Amino acid sequence: MKQHLFALLSTLLFTQVGIAQSTGAFTDYRDGQTYKTISFKNALTGTTFTWMAQNLNYKVQGSYAYDDNENNRKELGLLYTWEAAKKACPNGWHLATDSEWSILVSEFGGTDKAGEALKSVNGWKEDGNGTNSSGFNALPGGQRIAGGSYRVLGILGLWWSSTHTGEEGKAWEWNLHYGGPSKVEPLKSNKSKVFRFDADILGGLSVRCVRN
Repeated sequence: MKQHLFALLSTLLFTQVGIAQSTGAFTDYRDGQTYKTISFKNALTGTTFTWMAQNLNYKVQGSYAYDDNENNRKELGLLYTWEAAKKACPNGWHLATDSEWSILVSEFGGTDKAGEALKSVNGWKEDGNGTNSSGFNALPGGQRIAGGSYRVLGILGLWWSSTHTGEEGKAWEWNLHYGGPSKVEPLKSNKSKVFRFDADILGGLSVRCVRN
């Protein structure tokens, strides 16, 4: 019994020290919507980062509900072009940078493992759900193609960074996969992996804001 209690306490302490995140909420003054948040302190720099733990759902020009169905906004938020994404966050917040995405992913296990901690506990196809131990609650909201069609709902969650790649018409995006093989690794499961790609700035992706 004592060994069991010691193991349990050790696990709790390790969790609190290893992933020292906290949760909160923020209400967007522009439309009254409230978003859950997570905060964590980067061990290397001592900087505290606060992220929205839900996809942004503030309507601006260049934002779209998946399949143009407004009912999809409540859970999934909106899909934004890159230019729209850079303007959509409320005062005091900004579109996450490529560096901030990298720090987030590193905090929860790195590109090979962080997906499981970041992903929501439901909504991903073929039981590709995560544990959401991070509180980030990443949803597979799909994407809007520049031509106006929609795809990969339940399969991919894709989020803009504010960072241009240096190639005309491209910006860095970070994404999570439902778990099946991809064109990058056709023989491996991608359930726990996090990917970074260059994306067409005219396409529509999800947005997470970070507090200034």
